Amino acid sequence: MSINDPISSNFVKDTQLIQKYKYYFAKDNYNHVMDDLLNNKVSKIFIDNKYNQLISVDNLPSDDSIYNHYHLTDINEALVPNLIQKTSEMHVPIYFVNFIPENIISIQKLASEFLTLTSYALPIFFFLSFLSSLYRANTFQNMNMNTKIPGNNKTPPFGFPSFQQKDKSEFIKPNVSLKSWAGSPEVIEECKEVISYIEKKELYKEVGADMPKGILLEGPPGTGKTLLAKAIATETNSTFISMSGSEFVELFVGMGAARVRELFETARNSRPSIIFIDEIDAVARQRGAGINMANDEREQTLNQLLYEMDGFNNNDDIVVMAATNRRDVLDQAILRPGRFDRIIRVPLPDKFSREKILDYYIKNKKTDKEFDIKAIAELTDGFSGAQLKNLINEAAILVARNNGTVIEEKYVFEAFEKLIVGLIRNNADVLETTQKRVAIHESGHALLSLIFSNYFDFQKASIQPTYNGAGGYTIFTEKPEVKEGGLYTKDIFKKRLIITLGGKAAESLFYGDEHVSLGAVEDLRQANKLAQRMIGNFGMGTKLEVFFNENVGDDSNPFLGRSLGIAGDKYSQYTKYIMDKESLELVNEAYKEAKYLLKVYYDKLIEFSELLKEKKILANNELTSEFRTFI
Repeated sequence: MSINDPISSNFVKDTQLIQKYKYYFAKDNYNHVMDDLLNNKVSKIFIDNKYNQLISVDNLPSDDSIYNHYHLTDINEALVPNLIQKTSEMHVPIYFVNFIPENIISIQKLASEFLTLTSYALPIFFFLSFLSSLYRANTFQNMNMNTKIPGNNKTPPFGFPSFQQKDKSEFIKPNVSLKSWAGSPEVIEECKEVISYIEKKELYKEVGADMPKGILLEGPPGTGKTLLAKAIATETNSTFISMSGSEFVELFVGMGAARVRELFETARNSRPSIIFIDEIDAVARQRGAGINMANDEREQTLNQLLYEMDGFNNNDDIVVMAATNRRDVLDQAILRPGRFDRIIRVPLPDKFSREKILDYYIKNKKTDKEFDIKAIAELTDGFSGAQLKNLINEAAILVARNNGTVIEEKYVFEAFEKLIVGLIRNNADVLETTQKRVAIHESGHALLSLIFSNYFDFQKASIQPTYNGAGGYTIFTEKPEVKEGGLYTKDIFKKRLIITLGGKAAESLFYGDEHVSLGAVEDLRQANKLAQRMIGNFGMGTKLEVFFNENVGDDSNPFLGRSLGIAGDKYSQYTKYIMDKESLELVNEAYKEAKYLLKVYYDKLIEFSELLKEKKILANNELTSEFRTFI
């Protein structure tokens, strides 16, 4: 219809031309159309019913080509009101028509109905295809008899990936022994006792002793728990069947319990055998815990595991071993005697064990004659066996990078620094003023560790930035007699607090309190964390001298996560206030003591910082006797 003029006799003709030849018309833009409209060059305008296109008809002789007579323009529907107003002012008729013919509209409607139909049909088709693939997989699995373990004639559940499909290395007898594990002698003795149970079971039966049904290896990551399980299997000539705890968690309900049943059935057909479940906390967590309070599939799997370990089935000559570093989250039912009878704690290696581990990994490599394993073992306090292996490997990589063939002690120390402080930015463009500030900061740490040389050994200070965000770093270690005893006193912890805050104290003395940088953020975090543990865990407070807060030092609750697992209302507000107050007092006292000591030895602080700024890196063996004996 037309807004500004009655429908002309040519309307039907124009509409037919538009629907037939629209895509052949000359392209135009809205601004040009408006200019032509205001200059009386437009005879009429057609707008599509969807308000996204218009066709303007020029005031040209009728014998001119329609391709020049009609212009197609893309528009936005927001422009239509303004266009109507302008055509009304210029007395130009405007029509709203359908640019698409009726037969095309019918085809589009049919296509829309077809798409609606397929939107329902396709999911049904894919679901039927999925069921068909499961059926074919199950049929093929039942026909493939070559993959079955002798004696195991049971068919896995429908569509269930069987143990027989797992790699054969899961079921072969391992070729490692206890000699391959270089850790604590006490742990090896515990393992030998387990081996004796399995090898001499008749002897133990005569005296009325039952062989342990389950052995739980518990300890930090990287301490060799899996290696110990393999070694026990080798020493007892048993089949070793290993599985991760997370492999019991399946997409379909009931599959985890089915896996447990098949696991034990496989072990019974391969006796003597050792079942090893790594990271058992993935499947044996405490039931009914967490935000969701329950997980039916995991709990069904755990219940089946509990039944298989101590049920009506005959498990003679089968030992279940498991490894975890989170014993505290395990369900109590699985820890009771009759299931896991023996719990072997696999700790981080002590100095003697670290020497054995380092010697094991270094013996097949070329090393320098002056290679001191004892010094490296001293430096790597707190390292696990896996970390020590990685340390030697990183040192070997550094040797190869420098076109060498012999591992020297310096490469091990470089690898140690890389693991501790991160990658060093050797080519970093650092301003001289920044270098000066970092040198002052690190000199504060280093000088205080030298002041407390009866308790700590200064190792190295550097003003080279790292990719971890640190502008520099200082490495110091505790004296052997301090850490070997393990009985740290409040005095030692307070001295560590003083050294930790030495960087901030040095900046405060040199630049003033108003110009201390944020370079001490990590120092403050470490200092406050240590102070909280001193008050909350170690009984080193004044009013909280006999208080123990089980939440300090454990910022990750296994069920609620890091933020929800904090104590809540377990302690009174007064107790929390006192704990925070005394922790802050410890940090404040340490900071004041650090400033006092550095003020007393201010000349040495400046001298040390100038030397560090000049050399960039300052090791203990580079210090003059004057620095070592100035206290």
